Amino acid sequence: MANVIDIAGLPPERIVFSPSPLAELGAALHVLSEPGHHPGLHGWATATASALKPDLADRLCEADFLWRTARSDLLLPAAPGATLAEELDALDRIDDETFVAAAFEIACSPSYTRQTPSPLVDAGERARVREMAAARGPRQAAFTDRMLEDPDGLRVWLRRLLEDCDQAFFADTWRRVRLQLAADARHKAELLQRKGLP
Repeated sequence: MANVIDIAGLPPERIVFSPSPLAELGAALHVLSEPGHHPGLHGWATATASALKPDLADRLCEADFLWRTARSDLLLPAAPGATLAEELDALDRIDDETFVAAAFEIACSPSYTRQTPSPLVDAGERARVREMAAARGPRQAAFTDRMLEDPDGLRVWLRRLLEDCDQAFFADTWRRVRLQLAADARHKAELLQRKGLP
């Protein structure tokens, strides 16, 4: 799943390429939730999904709007860390309003390019987010209510879910792909340095 990042107006020295364990975990979760979109990964998705414990599979379904159709900004760190734990620690440090806004930006925001008030402090935005979530079904509506009513509790739950994914399948996947991703990042950085931006 490609991510498009608008870098218009960004000075070249601020453009860096770096693999992110959290972003890769988000990509892996997307593949698990939409294996038909990624026929080349069918074998991995089938083997991984069939090996998941039922409790983990159920929890993944509960939160899948964060990665099923598009990936939540929670899963795309602005400053990638060296490890998943480091990136999850950074996620823990952001304030509740930023956390909730990042979670809902793709799935419940009327415009990705326009700032909206936080649903934690704005009653109108809260009602709109709940309405959009309800339109996506009872599972997303329940998850949304939980996030709005107890963002701290949901953060702990989400971190545990991602750590459980790391333990169940992602740590092995990350070990296999991280060197290739690091080489790709170096190659892209060299291209940027040699050719600049188009």
